Amino acid sequence: MPIAWPTVLICLGSGILLARCEAWWLALAMLTATAFIACLRPSWRLPLVIGSLIVLAGVGLYEYRLLPSNPNLPGSDRVCLTGRIDSIPYQADSKTVFVLSAKDQSPYKRRVRVVCLFEAAWHRGDMVCLEGKLKVPRRPGNPGQFDFPSYLANQGIYYNLTVSERHQAQQLEAARGPLSWMDGARSRAEVLTRQELTPDEAAILLGMIWGGRAGMDDHLYEDFQKTGIVHLFSVGGLHVGFLLVLVNWLASLLNLGVRGKFGAGVTALLVYGTMVAWPPPVVRAVLMGILGWLAYLSGRENGMLNALSISGIFILLLRPAQLFDLSFQLTMLATGGLVCLFPRLRAALPGRGLVKDLVLIPACAEITILPLIAYHFNIVTPGSLVTNIATTYLAGAAVILGFIASLLAPFSTSLASLFLHPAGMFIELIIGVVDWVEGLPGAYLYVAQPSVPAIWGYYLALVLAWFSVPPQRHRCLTKVSVGLLLVWLMVLLIPAGACQKGRMEMVFLDVGQGDSILVKSPGGRFMLVDGGGSQWFEVGSDIVLPYLHHRGIRRLDMVISTHPDIDHYQGLLEVVQAMPVGCLGIPASLADDQQYQALQEMAVQKNIPVWALYDGQSIHLEEGFEIDILHPDRRINSADANHESVVIMLSYRGFSALLTGDAGCLELVS
Repeated sequence: MPIAWPTVLICLGSGILLARCEAWWLALAMLTATAFIACLRPSWRLPLVIGSLIVLAGVGLYEYRLLPSNPNLPGSDRVCLTGRIDSIPYQADSKTVFVLSAKDQSPYKRRVRVVCLFEAAWHRGDMVCLEGKLKVPRRPGNPGQFDFPSYLANQGIYYNLTVSERHQAQQLEAARGPLSWMDGARSRAEVLTRQELTPDEAAILLGMIWGGRAGMDDHLYEDFQKTGIVHLFSVGGLHVGFLLVLVNWLASLLNLGVRGKFGAGVTALLVYGTMVAWPPPVVRAVLMGILGWLAYLSGRENGMLNALSISGIFILLLRPAQLFDLSFQLTMLATGGLVCLFPRLRAALPGRGLVKDLVLIPACAEITILPLIAYHFNIVTPGSLVTNIATTYLAGAAVILGFIASLLAPFSTSLASLFLHPAGMFIELIIGVVDWVEGLPGAYLYVAQPSVPAIWGYYLALVLAWFSVPPQRHRCLTKVSVGLLLVWLMVLLIPAGACQKGRMEMVFLDVGQGDSILVKSPGGRFMLVDGGGSQWFEVGSDIVLPYLHHRGIRRLDMVISTHPDIDHYQGLLEVVQAMPVGCLGIPASLADDQQYQALQEMAVQKNIPVWALYDGQSIHLEEGFEIDILHPDRRINSADANHESVVIMLSYRGFSALLTGDAGCLELVS
């Protein structure tokens, strides 16, 4: 009996999922049903037993490999850890970040994320001794905020170690061997790239070759995200494919035979995977490439679905928690869309030729990952079809030239530079395409986060559509499944203001010290009062905007800054920069304050009217919803900005709320 590798992957993943959800009752029910069906249908007995055993193996694997969740782990203000650097260190804002494989008796401290508040010229494999503060990562305080602790826990990391001073970090032993040479070659290639290209060109090219976004402007990265090509910075199948094209071309120049090309290709893939630290998409792409090549050499049919399933099984056996990692989910689903959907749609839809394939390839990948993108990033990107078609070959040319430059950098910087500058030219063309597509109407839309049952419903409808294609066989099923997918998409695109009509809502966001208050009117208009702020991190980008996007809010009808203290004001700069705003309100007494200059200049650039707010004003966003300004006066009365805070009275039917900013009681009484 041939092994159905996709079924094995599904059973193994189901067992891991059951263990994660602690749904033992469901596992018991499944086993009971399996035994009952096996008794009724003897021919199903062996497959059901094998499937049940694989499910149980997934449960046992998860329980064996992962530690039980412990949200109450103790921290320490002073701890000393010794271990080996287990990841490629990267520099960000004069900090050095890496993962330490520590020698500690506690299993929760075996892998620790280290943040050195200084630049350290260390490499993967170095033995170091570190002293600093050991803290559990802070859990998200608001919906939509990135769950960093869960992300780290999926990698077996439960602590952050912050090393403040350089004297608290000591290198005990430098890395040696092939790994050290490869990391050194990569480091030299990165240094040369940053020297020869502009900061944006270098950051994009290095991100496309090695993955990540180190040194990239945040707004530029968001532009890539909005146009649906942020996957260029997650090394995977696209990068491995470009590398194989380069290796095959070089092998042809050297007149290597088929087996010589295979050996050169496998060697290049293994070296590249090691240099990028084997993220799940690279593991998947390398395994699929090797299996496909072996099938070709042995004269067997190249079963891409089996190769995809085997690579998924391999990854889960090594790290079962990868099932819950977004990069694993995206790479498996996107590749599955290309392997399963593309051939059927290509055969079913009319027309033929290169244009049809250019449209279908990104469309099939986009269809399969759409719910996950909406769930994790609260965005849909119709413009990604245009962007992917326009940039795929440009990205391929840039990556291949970058690979050649990286190979030459350790030996000749002059030759390497000859390839870097054309790569920079292709990067500029990609940036131009991204800017153009982002400006198109409907290129991207923020949507509310879909529920998990809704996501399962989408994939059920997608499976039904796959079974019903070509439509000549099951026309009714095709219409039903396509109709369900369209209804799902229409519900997803419903504007946030259309939900819960007739209800007023106030949300007080957890921004640490300070305030940020979202008000929804009964008619579906949104007003933001203050945006929080901190000198340690970007509250607007990290907290306020993710919540607004989580709700699917695409426009703020009004933004009010009560006063320009950092913990109320700073986050508004990022919000106003990122979102359409109907009008901006600031205290009239502080309208000429220097601290408001940046916000007012931004309002002028985006054609946002600025209202100077003072006592006695009434703002009517809609009928029956009253906004009354109670403070301050038109002229400044105090040198303390807190005393000039805008005080707002909100009224709707029998409900009222007083928003005071940081105004004191004496000012309100007067």
